[in-house]
Amino acid sequence: HATSSSFSSPDFISPFVDEAASTEMTSSRQLEVFFPATGKSRKGCLDSLGDPIGTLIANSNVPGVYIQGLYCVDGKGNVIFEQKLSRESVSVAEQLALSQNLSIVGYDGDDLYTTELSPIVRHLSEHYGEPMPLAMSSKSLALLSDHEPSMHKLIIMDDDTEKLANTVRPMLEELAGQYGACVTQAIPTMLEWLPAGGSKANGVRELCNALGIDPETELMALGDAENDAEMLSMAAIGVAV
Repeated sequence: HATSSSFSSPDFISPFVDEAASTEMTSSRQLEVFFPATGKSRKGCLDSLGDPIGTLIANSNVPGVYIQGLYCVDGKGNVIFEQKLSRESVSVAEQLALSQNLSIVGYDGDDLYTTELSPIVRHLSEHYGEPMPLAMSSKSLALLSDHEPSMHKLIIMDDDTEKLANTVRPMLEELAGQYGACVTQAIPTMLEWLPAGGSKANGVRELCNALGIDPETELMALGDAENDAEMLSMAAIGVAV
């Protein structure tokens, strides 16, 4: 059972969902494996879920698919699959964002980085529960592309959703094929720059393989955004919510 997440805080989780998830995770009669599949970092996901779900996941050796399927861990937190952007790919997307006066955040596991702690970057942490991004200047570095060993994904952000959709996204998609990347979106104010082939579906597939699960016959997946579509199509039962 893979559950996608785009929640912003524990207050957005209804009591019904709280009770259902707790029951599923403690009753082997209902399902054998439960795991989150999310665009968030692992820390951001667990902190956003809060009690009791986040605590149950953290304390019950629950595996997970994080950062849009680019960072997948087993129940003990060991990385069983990951994909990263090339530094060249990070650089080209970063230069485009800077030229358009857009905010940008890079993900490396549970650590987030940015070139500037702008209001919308702070909002990513304060509203969506992600760890507060670390300014690159605190590492004596100027750019995200200077970070080693590269990033899992980049988020390019702006409150002008029309600009992101109609100007920036086409520019990124034109560059994607040249630099081994792809573009997806879960929230109107954010575009996500991922390694080519990276997706929740791919991460879920890799985790299912490691757990001995056939996703086409044994997986139920729930999702609510563009970045969930492939995962829902792959699953034996896909539920759009």
